Amino acid sequence: MKKHFLIAIMTLFSLHTFAQEKKENMRGSWEIDLRPSPKANEYLQLFKVTEIKDKTFQGFFYGSKIKGARINTQWKRLYFAFSTSDNSYEYYHSGYILDGRIYGISYCPDRNLTAPWKGHKKD
Repeated sequence: MKKHFLIAIMTLFSLHTFAQEKKENMRGSWEIDLRPSPKANEYLQLFKVTEIKDKTFQGFFYGSKIKGARINTQWKRLYFAFSTSDNSYEYYHSGYILDGRIYGISYCPDRNLTAPWKGHKKD
């Protein structure tokens, strides 16, 4: 019984440590390619994660402050979602990190816009 308890505690600690490492990999600056179509030239913008706390984070994307950010570490990949806004519109973003690359999609209902994007870490 004691052995099973110790194994369970060690497994939970390992999962917690793994989740923390995944979250910390998100922190920093990412160079994001927001090209409007596959054949278009690169359109690079900055996605910067400045702080991570529990299941949320802070930072900037495309020059706008990140709002309502959430992180999910329950899966093999780290998934995230957040919103930003400019002077006219609200934008919703979600994505994941896999093998050191970041993949996402942005949605703006008022502009009838849906745009996939990807990038890599700058620092």
